[in-house]
Amino acid sequence: MDWFDESRLAHLLALLGFAAAFFYFIWKGRRGTQLYIRPIDALARMDDAVGRAAEMGRPLLFAPGLGSLTDPVTVAALAILSRVAHNGARLFTRTLVPNYEPLTWPVAQEVVRQSYLRAGHPDDFDPDDVVYLTSRNFTYAAATAGMMMREKTATNFFVGHFYSESLILAETGAATGALQIAGTDSVEQIPFFITTCDATMIGEEVFAASALVSDDPVSRSVVKAGDLCKVIILGIIAAGLAAAILLDWGPAGALGQKLAGILSAFRQGDWL
Repeated sequence: MDWFDESRLAHLLALLGFAAAFFYFIWKGRRGTQLYIRPIDALARMDDAVGRAAEMGRPLLFAPGLGSLTDPVTVAALAILSRVAHNGARLFTRTLVPNYEPLTWPVAQEVVRQSYLRAGHPDDFDPDDVVYLTSRNFTYAAATAGMMMREKTATNFFVGHFYSESLILAETGAATGALQIAGTDSVEQIPFFITTCDATMIGEEVFAASALVSDDPVSRSVVKAGDLCKVIILGIIAAGLAAAILLDWGPAGALGQKLAGILSAFRQGDWL
């Protein structure tokens, strides 16, 4: 048996190229280079949303989704929760965190505790504000909706992975007059959040927002590397499309042979 399958050479080159991009940006980040990430509207409105709750003297609610700690979007949501809870603690505003996953609950509780500690108000932290409700999604939605109604939350954050209960949560918050900011990687739930919330982070904007709020150079580097990889993939797709179009026109000579080779690599190598 051969040690190397030459038909997979395109995959190897793509993997090495993407790995090189990741390590390059991580190297730059660790050297302290400030990597630019475009402003995200929903993230920019978070501080104003917390200030609104403080002015009204009513609490915040942050739902970190129904994903587990192994889901990247849940980790990103907890990073954003740290920013929200810290700003709330500075303004003496409670942050309510209803949890769906039992393993996410203690982590969220510790995130909020550390946020109060950084704000200089550790004694104001109430462990009962970060609670575990249930692991049934519609029961969770009903319990969270009841919390919104009882506590009269001024601002609701829905960040994480959600399912069909997303519309119940967002509609209840909209009915109470709360300002709402959402973010999810669930394609099916994005339209519901856009319709019912004041600002929505769509897909990978959640991960970019978590890198911005954490102010971690390595986190920013990962986002930049991912963006570069997507640009490369789009360039490959554009090159393949151009080759296919030109071949249909029947170019002759050396150019036609080169284009045929490129198109054959796309078809047989299965680059993407």
